[in-house]
Formats: sequence, C-alpha cells, structure tokens
Amino acid sequence: MNTAKPTSTLAPEVRLKRPVIRVATDHDWAIHTPNGFYARFGGRCVDGALLLTCLPIALAPVLLIATINAFVFGSFRKMFYTQDRVGLRGKIFRIYKFRTMRDVEETAIQSWSSGQDVQRVTKFGRFLRSSHLDELPQLINVFIGDMSFIGPRPEMVEIEEWAAEIVPAFVTRLSIRPGITGFAQITQGYTTQDQAAYQTKLDLCLSYNESISFLVDISILWHTAIWMLRGKGWQWQDGKGRLARTATRTVANLNTEMPDPSPALPSRSRSTYEHGERL
Repeated sequence: MNTAKPTSTLAPEVRLKRPVIRVATDHDWAIHTPNGFYARFGGRCVDGALLLTCLPIALAPVLLIATINAFVFGSFRKMFYTQDRVGLRGKIFRIYKFRTMRDVEETAIQSWSSGQDVQRVTKFGRFLRSSHLDELPQLINVFIGDMSFIGPRPEMVEIEEWAAEIVPAFVTRLSIRPGITGFAQITQGYTTQDQAAYQTKLDLCLSYNESISFLVDISILWHTAIWMLRGKGWQWQDGKGRLARTATRTVANLNTEMPDPSPALPSRSRSTYEHGERL
C-alpha cells in the first residue's frame, strides 16, 4: 500500500446539522472520491432503475412485516425504527429500518459497547436481520438521496466518532453515499467493538472505492441476494473469527495501490439517544 499522504490539510472544524466530526473541505473530500463517469453518475442511475424495480415488489412484504412487527411489539407506532447516522461527507441523516430489538434502559451506544445488542433482538427480528429484510424501509433513504443501494454502511454517530479515534481516516469511507449493502457488508458481516474489525472494514470500503464499476456493483448485488437467501445477513465477528480472516485475505488479494487516507479526525462530545437499535 502506498504510504504517501495527500498534500491537502484538514480544514477548520465545520458544523453540520449539529456537531459530529471535523470534516474536510470539498477539495479534501475530492481526493478520496472515486473518479470516472460511473462513479460520478452511473451509481445513481442504477439506484433509480433498482427503485423502479424494487418498490412495487417490496410493497407486499413491507405491509406483511409491518403488521407482524406491530403484533410483536404491541403497537403500530413501533413497527419501524429511525436513528441518526453519518452519511455522505459527514452529513447526518435519519435512517429507516424495521424494528428488531426490544427497548432497554441503556442508550443505543451503551448497549452496543456492552455487547447486549444480541440479547435484545426478538425471534422475528433475528429472521429479519438474517434475511436483511429489516433494511427494506431504507428504500426511502435511497429515494430521497441520503443513501445508495451500494456503498459503505452508515454508522451511528457515536460509533463513527469512536472508529475515527482508533482507526486512522475511518471517515474517508464517507466520500461516497452510504449503502444498503456493500463490499464490506457481504465480505465481513456485522462487527462488534473491535479495532481490527473496523480497520478491516475501512480497508474493504477503500478497496471498493478503488475498483468501483458497474460489474463490481452487479457482483455485490448478486452476492447480497445469495446472503439473503442463505440467511447469512446477521453474522457477528470480533476481528478474530472466520469472517474476519476471510475479509483480511480478501483485502490482501486485491493487491491495489491506494493512497494513505488523511489522519484521524477528532470527534465531538458524546451525545445520548433514545433507547434503540444500532445496526
């Protein structure tokens, strides 16, 4: 890997909707943004085509899942779950999911840090996560432009800050729109609070940025469909398991020359969230 650092420097702290992270200028972001016609325009064309195809097909399962979720959680108001995530170039947006976890006294970040997320998932939630059907409401995010079908997974604000502190330049993943699925998601799976796992996630995301193309995206969509059918959507690893080793070998086998991202970006003070989910 090329160890030469970009010549740009980070800009003074820029405030977005509310304090998140120190972000770079447009010029600094451009250094990490994939070039080429497909990277700039093709992805959104694919998103549009997939939306036209998926929305009519998804209507029936969305209604069925919403009804079951209302029964599981005892309220129609708890069918869905929303949460702030960090998206394109550090912008905060509201993500939509089917609810899969029961509420606890802890905040979402406390539950994730303590490893209690697994115990909070309902039986029906396990099915939704394994099949990735809990992500169906994110078609709304794709429609309004906050997300793409393929891209880095958007993290919760506090987790993005934590990762930026321990993994240099983790935020540079966000030079492209976050995705419902992506190279890291189908290669690595879900990750726990582990530095090695998040370093691997960054490597996988940057590898995708370097090789982004129509054929690569079709391959990711194909493998995502296989994961959904095989129920492999919800797999945890801590940087030491089989998925982690597979992901590490995948990065090594790519053998691509990538510029070393900018130094880690400072985080803001921690904020609290309503009881909720993370993934």
